[in-house]
Amino acid sequence: MRHWKVLSRFILFILSAVIVLLSSALPSSLLASQAASPLAQVRIKSETVIGQQDFFRVGKSQKGRWWFIDPDGKPFLYRGVTSVNFGYPDPYVPVVEDKYGQDPAAFREATFERLRSWNFNALGAWTPPQLWDQGMPYTVILNFVKAAPDSELRVDDKKLKLPDVFDPKWIEGIDAKAKEIVAPVASSKLLVGYFTDNELNWAHAETRDRKVNSELLLTNNAKASLLQFCLSLNPEKPAYSAAWDFVLNRHGNSLEQLAKDWQVPIESRDTIKEWTKTKQGIVSKGYLVDQNGFQAEFARRYFQETAAAIHRYDHNHLILGCRFGAPPSDAVFSAIKRPWVDVVSANNYRYDMYERIDLYYQATKLPVLNSEFSWGHTRFTQRALPDEPEDGFSERSRMMRNGAKSLARALTHPALVGYTWYRWVDLPGHTPPISFGLVTIKDDPNLSHTTLLKRLNARADAIATTAKGIGNRE
Repeated sequence: MRHWKVLSRFILFILSAVIVLLSSALPSSLLASQAASPLAQVRIKSETVIGQQDFFRVGKSQKGRWWFIDPDGKPFLYRGVTSVNFGYPDPYVPVVEDKYGQDPAAFREATFERLRSWNFNALGAWTPPQLWDQGMPYTVILNFVKAAPDSELRVDDKKLKLPDVFDPKWIEGIDAKAKEIVAPVASSKLLVGYFTDNELNWAHAETRDRKVNSELLLTNNAKASLLQFCLSLNPEKPAYSAAWDFVLNRHGNSLEQLAKDWQVPIESRDTIKEWTKTKQGIVSKGYLVDQNGFQAEFARRYFQETAAAIHRYDHNHLILGCRFGAPPSDAVFSAIKRPWVDVVSANNYRYDMYERIDLYYQATKLPVLNSEFSWGHTRFTQRALPDEPEDGFSERSRMMRNGAKSLARALTHPALVGYTWYRWVDLPGHTPPISFGLVTIKDDPNLSHTTLLKRLNARADAIATTAKGIGNRE
């Protein structure tokens, strides 16, 4: 019996030694995956949570940082990719069909595996319904601006990428679109939320150098801003009547008084339309006061009506806003609030990504999603690197290093809840170094993007949880 005990101890010793040796030989990546996630330390303050239990929500941590919260109640840093689509662009379609067949399932499985291998965890805008609810969180873009025929504002051949928010037909159109798209996914646990539109043109009052000279009254160096544009519409358009009612009510129902207050010679309503057609913008102090007031009312109607259309069919999911192309005016910012918007979404191709995020945050105090970015843009090649070599790779090196630095710094902002790479596949004409897709038209990985993004994505949670924010630390 004593010999058996000695033998047993010896066997246990040998097995322990083998386990230690095997563990030391494991790849560091596998060991890292077994370690506790950096997100495990995040504690969400329940009183800050926005959204419905068992669906994606947002909330602030005890240290003051905003986070998405997944349906299981865990913090989630969104790392998405736009346009994960097997049906666009046209040259990509035969490649996909030859490689995966015409059943979307094979493409989906292979693509999701690739995305996860590059440490992405979500699908961005312009992902087709065939890829929804198939194991990866996703977002839906509703494109409400085109919800009704001729709903976009137009003066002759000039179209403004904004809907006529005063038009009952547009209200009916967004309701119909919400019923068609929103209602079927209202119970989806993988849906993060809805984008209402993409890069609307809010038609701010500004000259080509983005400033307005306080001494100017009327100039051909400025585009017609929103109020002037609406005053110049076809008289049958509801926005035309709304704009004229707005200004006349403010100026004694008198064109003469309006001309005096705006300091411009208005002989008739057609005078303003003629200025718009000849590209003369009104920028007087009196006009700008009215422009700001009208733009605030226009934005309020847009956000209120789009939220109402969504909430008629779905109270479970977040509203992610209209994906701003550039920061709007204070008048538009004034309308971005709950329950109309839960998360501010902003596309960003700037090196100063952190500052842009902060601008949105300071104006709204809402969490911010970088809904589209890429360092495959000329802005990231315009900042020289120290001791940059004069060879064919300098532009690409500059682009990638500047882009990576910009994203890593942006992750330290306490309002940022995630980011979205633009896009899955290159468009025709995209060639390195200025390319955008994670894969080429031939479905081969763009290694210059995927290698660096894989590393950045892997570090993103740790950067977000340890970085100092605005007066806070996770």
